[in-house]
Amino acid sequence: MKIVVTGSAGRLGHLTIGELLDHDHEVLSIDKVPISESVCRGSVIDLLRAEDLAQAFEGADAVIHLARKKFPYTSNGFDAESRTWKTPNVLGDAAIFGYNVTLSYNVIAAAFTAGVKKLVMGSSLTIYGFYYPSRWSAPEYLPVDEDYPLNPQDPYSVSKLVVERACDAFASKSDMQIASLRFAGICADFTHQTLKERRKNPLRWSGPLWTYIDVRDAALACRLAVEANFAGHEAFNICAPNTIMERPTAELVTEYLPSARLRTSSEGNWAGYHSEKSGKMLGFRAGHLLD
Repeated sequence: MKIVVTGSAGRLGHLTIGELLDHDHEVLSIDKVPISESVCRGSVIDLLRAEDLAQAFEGADAVIHLARKKFPYTSNGFDAESRTWKTPNVLGDAAIFGYNVTLSYNVIAAAFTAGVKKLVMGSSLTIYGFYYPSRWSAPEYLPVDEDYPLNPQDPYSVSKLVVERACDAFASKSDMQIASLRFAGICADFTHQTLKERRKNPLRWSGPLWTYIDVRDAALACRLAVEANFAGHEAFNICAPNTIMERPTAELVTEYLPSARLRTSSEGNWAGYHSEKSGKMLGFRAGHLLD
């Protein structure tokens, strides 16, 4: 297939391109900045210009959209210990929300206009509302699956919700296949040392339900999503099957999320998010796991 990848200058974008090339796909990389040491054809495009995107997408079979601007949570009001987001009155919050929504909507609209058949969107597990809430509320049940109600409160996560709703709209009025990949926190450290450090503070990482995904597995999920065949728009939780912790998950839930109901009898450190849908529909299974 001929596949366009946005956000190709980032680590995930770079590895996704490599994953696609290794499986004989033709790739065009797109970003707003030049890409050093590019391994495929590339274009520097302002992703806020939908007309330029539509032109770049002409003739493509699929688009993988990974470009986004991440919100600077830790420096802008997130209190890890209380698991709450102290929302400051910062206009930059709205600017980043607006940028991400406009950017992603442009990609969807341009793909629709260019007649692209398959679209893969980088979404996030933050969409459920447990990562950066202003008012903390524990999950009703674990593991959290794709049918769990979406209740994001921070600007970045709300932008992901809006974009997924836009995907619903375009899928309903076209035959375009759209996959929203709800990634766990992506670890680009191949040694996983950064993840091991997090074991020292299980409370801090109880909001994300102690989940993670290796960037190499995230790239694999992108390829599998673009190669899969299904109808309409589907969302997928993308995370490792285990947690960053060495302690059993049920034990952690009892201590830090006591009101959550367990919907599994599994033992060990199973992930707080349910990712079996991606296994069944995409054939995805994470392979780079934390020891």
